Amino acid sequence: MESSRVKGISCLVDTDIAIDFLRRREYALKLLESWAGEGLLAISTLTHLEIYQGMKAGEEKATNAFLDGLVSVAVDVPIARRAGTMLGELRSKGMTIGIADAIIAAAALQFDAPLLTNKIEHYPFPNLKVIRGLEV
Repeated sequence: MESSRVKGISCLVDTDIAIDFLRRREYALKLLESWAGEGLLAISTLTHLEIYQGMKAGEEKATNAFLDGLVSVAVDVPIARRAGTMLGELRSKGMTIGIADAIIAAAALQFDAPLLTNKIEHYPFPNLKVIRGLEV
C-alpha cells in the first residue's frame, strides 16, 4: 500500500496495546474504542510479526479478526528510509533502539498519526507524538 493513499488514520497502535486488547484488558478495549471514534486505527505490519511470534494455540481466529479490522501499514521505501535516518540520528547521539521500533515510529510519522503505546521509552523521537495507553 502506498503511504499517500491511506487517509483518516487516527492513530497507530503499538504491539503492546494490541496484545493487551487481544488479552481483553479493560483499558485497551476502552482506549481502542475511543480512538476508533476519531478515525481509522492502523498497525504496522511489523506488529503483525511481533503478535504472531507470541500467539498461543487457539488464538489465531481472534487475532486474525482483530488485525484484519485495522489498516495495516507496510514497510514501504519512504518508511524504511525515514526509519534508517532516524536510527542514524540516534546513533550519532550515542543512543540505540530496535529496528522494529524505529520502523513503527517512522510509520506513525509518515501518516502524521500519534503512536499509542505503553513503552514510551522505546520511542525517543522528537517529532513523534506518543500517547501512553495505560494510565500509570
